[in-house]
Amino acid sequence: MTTWDDYRLVLAIARARGLPGAAANLKVTLSTVFRRLERIEDKLGTRLFDRLRGSYEPTDTGVELIRAAERMEYEALNADRIISGRDQKLTGVLRITATDALAISFLARHLPAFHTVHPRINVEILSDDHLLSLAGREADLALRPKRPEEETLVARKIATIRWGIYASKETSRSVGKIQNLASLSGLGFVNWIGGPASKWFDEVIPHSIESISSSSLIINAELAAQSDLLVPLPCLLGSQWRNLRPVMTPLTKPVGELWVATHEDMRRNARVKALFDYLVLAAEADKDRFEGTA
Repeated sequence: MTTWDDYRLVLAIARARGLPGAAANLKVTLSTVFRRLERIEDKLGTRLFDRLRGSYEPTDTGVELIRAAERMEYEALNADRIISGRDQKLTGVLRITATDALAISFLARHLPAFHTVHPRINVEILSDDHLLSLAGREADLALRPKRPEEETLVARKIATIRWGIYASKETSRSVGKIQNLASLSGLGFVNWIGGPASKWFDEVIPHSIESISSSSLIINAELAAQSDLLVPLPCLLGSQWRNLRPVMTPLTKPVGELWVATHEDMRRNARVKALFDYLVLAAEADKDRFEGTA
């Protein structure tokens, strides 16, 4: 084990618990991972993994090497953040992570103007409902629906997110403006599986009919736009979606927050600071959209 690539390979296999996942993460072929692991084990004269029912479980020696690889990775990432954090050039790649809903309803509206001001910054949007690691440099900035808990992050609340109930243009004409939640009883809804509005709807509208459910707000918005079903959505998204009209906005509950965050080592990076500050101003300009009073 003389190179970082060897340690990196062992770490990738351990995290994926097998060769196929490691090959995908390292962007090499399965045969390459197999040959390199064999070569490393031959060099050390011991096995690093036990092959158990299709899973690769580290041996005692493998565990020690994995711990060493994790320490090396941490130090490398730490050095990379510190060096990148001192970069004062308004050029290069800048990665921001956000959910699909925020990427479509917020970032897509404002980033073209940011590009006009900073044409040499290449912004990459990483649309993912899972939290990407800012410490691990998976992204440089993050839009998150609640205050980040990691102590190493610098974050700022930039918006209050209110919800509303929306329907297609045709359905909204027949339903009209809904004045109270009791009027929703017996109506058909598209619901967000596992979302914050789901539990609330079950509590306040026990007789609503969940005709269709999905795990995506984007899918839910289009389902309502193409049907006679109602849908609870963040006002920012619902107010912009093609063929949707508000029938009750804003709702008293649920109420969310929007935070922009970066790692403390990156807060002075010129690219990060430029986009961080820009998003604060963009959210302020969209205050009425976020709160459903536009």
